[in-house]
Amino acid sequence: MSVIEALNKTALFSGVASPALRIIAKGAHSISVPCGAHLFESGDEARSFFLLTSGIVRLYRAGLDGEDKVYQVLGEGDLIAETAMFSKPCVYPLSAQAESDCDLYRLHKEGLTELAANDSRFALYLLEQMSGRLYQAVNRFDQLTVANAGQRLVMYLLALIQEQKSHWLTLPVSVKVLAKQLNMSPETLSRLLARFRESDMISGRGRKWVISDAAGLCRVTNLPLPDSMSSMAGGQFFRCCNFG
Repeated sequence: MSVIEALNKTALFSGVASPALRIIAKGAHSISVPCGAHLFESGDEARSFFLLTSGIVRLYRAGLDGEDKVYQVLGEGDLIAETAMFSKPCVYPLSAQAESDCDLYRLHKEGLTELAANDSRFALYLLEQMSGRLYQAVNRFDQLTVANAGQRLVMYLLALIQEQKSHWLTLPVSVKVLAKQLNMSPETLSRLLARFRESDMISGRGRKWVISDAAGLCRVTNLPLPDSMSSMAGGQFFRCCNFG
C-alpha cells in the first residue's frame, strides 16, 4: 500500500483531497522498528510524525515514582505525533516505544505545516478533527479519574467488542501494559479478570478473551447495561488524541 493510500485510510486524513495528501506525503519513507526500540523520547526535537502500518506502539511518560504512565496504545492505521508538529517549542511531549516489531511511514513536519499555513480550508479541517480528539481526551481523563478499576476494565472490554466487532477479543497489548493504560496495578487487573472468569462472564487468558456475559459485567460493576451505553462504551473512550 502506498503512503497516499495509507493516509487516506486514517481517520484524520480520510476527508482530505489527493493533492493535499501528496503534499503531506512528500519525502515520506518507510521504516521498520524492532520490538522494544523507541521512535522518539519525551523532549526530543519533533521533526517527523508517523503512520503505523503494522505492529503496536505505546505512548508513555516516565512517572516520578519510576513507573511508566501509558497514555495511549496505537495500532495499524494510527498516526503518531501529528499534533506535536504544531507545538512551540516543537518537541515530543511523550515517548513512543514499539510493543512489537513495527512498520511505519516517517512523514516530514514541513509538508503538514506548510499545507496548514497555505490552505485555510485544510487548516480548519485539522482544527475540527483535533477538537474532536480533545473532547475524547477529556472523556478518557474523566473515566480514568472517576470510575473505579472494575468499571474501567469493563468499559474497555465493551469498547473492544465494538471496535473488533466480536465478543472474541484479542487484547492489543500485554496485561502489564494494559494495566498501566487503565491506571491500575497489574495485580489488580489480574484479580479482576480472575473474578470475572470465576463468575463465568468471561473466559480466556493472556491476550485472548471471550466475553460471554456483557450485561453481567455491567451489573457487577454498577454500569448501565450495554444497550444503553453506546455513547459510553465506544472505542473512542480509550482512543484519545495522539499527543505523541
